[in-house]
Amino acid sequence: MVDTAIGTLLCASVALILALLFHQTRLEVILPLVCLAVVVSVAARFGVATGVLGSIVSAMLLAYFVYSPEYSLRIVSRDARSSLSWLLLGGISLSFLFTPRRSEATSEEREKNPSAKD
Repeated sequence: MVDTAIGTLLCASVALILALLFHQTRLEVILPLVCLAVVVSVAARFGVATGVLGSIVSAMLLAYFVYSPEYSLRIVSRDARSSLSWLLLGGISLSFLFTPRRSEATSEEREKNPSAKD
């Protein structure tokens, strides 16, 4: 539970920093891709729930601070909606794809330490 909160907070802080730094530049188009890379890497470390929550929070922060109308979750631009949709779709699906399964991790631990009991 703590890992999920830490990972989600990490995704949210990166999205917020990127949103505040690049909200009036041409780079606002690629911000969801950068956030997607962060979400996938954090999900690989902290788990699927973190990837899903990180994707949702990152998309909401980018929608609120970057895309017009600013300070609203409503998005006028079709391209911006598409980019955020890809962030959500990619973040959620890649979180499931790149996160190691618990059963694989426990079987690897058993192989390393056969005297350990479950």
